[in-house]
Amino acid sequence: MITANDLKTKGIACLEESLAHQPEAVITVRGKESFVVMKIEHYHYLREMELEAAL
Repeated sequence: MITANDLKTKGIACLEESLAHQPEAVITVRGKESFVVMKIEHYHYLREMELEAAL
């Protein structure tokens, strides 16, 4: 997990570091899970799987 403060102070490097080890990273704001970020390739993969499931 990445805190909002880490993201604010470290910027995109914080996201890159986290995404190097896992497909998604959760961002917490005041201790609450608030956002999920992922690499664009993983996003496209999930969208493709969603479209296949819809068919």
